[in-house]
Amino acid sequence: MNNNQKGFTLIEMVIAITILGIVGGLSALIIDRTVDGYDATARRAKLHSGARLAIDRITREVRHALPNSICTYNGSTCNSVADRVYFLKSREGSEYQTLTGNYTNGNPRAPLPVFPATASSFDVLSTDSLNASINDWVVVYNTNNTSIYNVGSTKRRQINSITTKAVDASNNVQVINFLSATYFNGHSPSRRFQIIQDNATLFYLSGTDLFRATSAITSPNTPTGIPRLLLENVTALNFSYIAGTQQRASVLRIDLTITVKGESIHIIHEAHIQNAA
Repeated sequence: MNNNQKGFTLIEMVIAITILGIVGGLSALIIDRTVDGYDATARRAKLHSGARLAIDRITREVRHALPNSICTYNGSTCNSVADRVYFLKSREGSEYQTLTGNYTNGNPRAPLPVFPATASSFDVLSTDSLNASINDWVVVYNTNNTSIYNVGSTKRRQINSITTKAVDASNNVQVINFLSATYFNGHSPSRRFQIIQDNATLFYLSGTDLFRATSAITSPNTPTGIPRLLLENVTALNFSYIAGTQQRASVLRIDLTITVKGESIHIIHEAHIQNAA
């Protein structure tokens, strides 16, 4: 009989199983925390990406805003801290004719009609092809974000047609025509005008969803058509506006918080808008 046989005793097996259990438990805990950390990082990255896309969309559009048309609206007044903002987008800008008399070929110049003068057209200078269409609006020297939205505002006049006029043997100017004789209240310091479309652009929070919509110029806070969803899970949103001057840009401040599964991100962004009119 060989008494030198080797093997594991029951106690040794119990100790080994206990050690393996402890190591396995620690490994599972480490892996679980690693996975949770990865999920949290991925969730934060997704939240940040979605928020940045929405903010970039707002910034890109607001940089085309007609000077002094941005309104952060709290339901009663503009320029308040609010969860909605609307503005008019400028499609084009150019110089208008200010001189009277005739061009080289004898055709009469048509200056912009400024009160008390009235006219049904004016000549466009400094552009070969104006980005404008019938029913767009001509705006001259808008100075505030209230009266431009009023019915019958003298800061804007609607385009009825666009024609051309010869100024010499080989050159033309474009002519903007209105439905009838009209006028603007005053000149722009730079003798420029802007073209805006026949609607306003509106970004607003409804519940926890951020939407983009268009609206009528005279009812800019009321969406028309089907709004477009930009961002979900928005738990806080504040727009604030600092008006600029002819020499200094205006600023739209966007303060946004998104929360998903207890994970939140907070972004503050400032969009600078050229304000020369």
